Amino acid sequence: MTPFGSLAGLGVGPAAERVYRDLISGGTSTAAEVGVRLGIGAGEVTAALDALVPAGLVDVADGRLSAVSPSLALGAIVVRREQEVRDARTALDALAEEYQKARQVHVSDGIEIVRGERELGGLLSRLLLSGREQYRLFAKPPFSVNGLSETETEREVAGRGLRERVIIERTVLDEPAAEKDLLTSLDRGQEIRMVQSLPAKFLIVDDTIAIVQLTRGGAAEPENALVRSGGLLDCLIFTFESLWRTAMQLREAPGRRVDPYLASPTDLNDPADREVLTLLLAGYTDAAVAARLGIGLRTVQRRVRRLMDLAGTDSRVLLGWHARDRGWL
Repeated sequence: MTPFGSLAGLGVGPAAERVYRDLISGGTSTAAEVGVRLGIGAGEVTAALDALVPAGLVDVADGRLSAVSPSLALGAIVVRREQEVRDARTALDALAEEYQKARQVHVSDGIEIVRGERELGGLLSRLLLSGREQYRLFAKPPFSVNGLSETETEREVAGRGLRERVIIERTVLDEPAAEKDLLTSLDRGQEIRMVQSLPAKFLIVDDTIAIVQLTRGGAAEPENALVRSGGLLDCLIFTFESLWRTAMQLREAPGRRVDPYLASPTDLNDPADREVLTLLLAGYTDAAVAARLGIGLRTVQRRVRRLMDLAGTDSRVLLGWHARDRGWL
């Protein structure tokens, strides 16, 4: 690679680019002189000229070669390429419309209805591979396309370092081999939390696009909505993040088991935290807790903030709910 970048995007190959750059810096030359400067044979120079001369990048007169001004020669190529891109975009839009008509896909205000398991399976793979930062997933049975077992696409996504957050419904744990598959997902870095029930199944990729299942899993022709940026996508993201804050995180328990209740002894191992939490749940204010324990108000507030962070919530009511389920008291 040269320090100037590459002209490959304009259809100029590496060998031809070397010759063109040499003529720009070396001035009018013979093919033999170019070959000597670059340390290549006459055949390689001739092959490069076969590409450069028809492209209008090099002029030949009386056996001597001269580079055409880059702003003139390459500017014309750039204009042609821009037109080609515009033509491709027009063709793409026409093909997309034809595709939708052939498959009875309906599009309205950024929402596209997709029918059939085959269409859905391919769409899910393409969406996952398009992600750049993260994906969020609501998972609940029945699974009509992909179950809990890891797919080749998911392994590829994991290798790219995307953040993967999954909220599962409690009934997922009743699926065959659920524990083994969930442990595999935890091992590869997925963040998995659980709630008692989910309203639907959906996948959100970055903050740009989502796929939502509209019909029950197992339907003969399942319908799914592809949702692009807009109010509905914002609602899906809000729903996910709201449930994420209150859901119980899955962890690996001793003996390679899934622990859905976060009863980890390291979560709350400070007796002072337990005292603060006990008084809070008994209805004491922060100031009353501080007076009763003989510590500063800010110390109490810092401990409460830490407890809420451990529970993954900003609500003191939900803090009590989490404390109960995690066995903190």
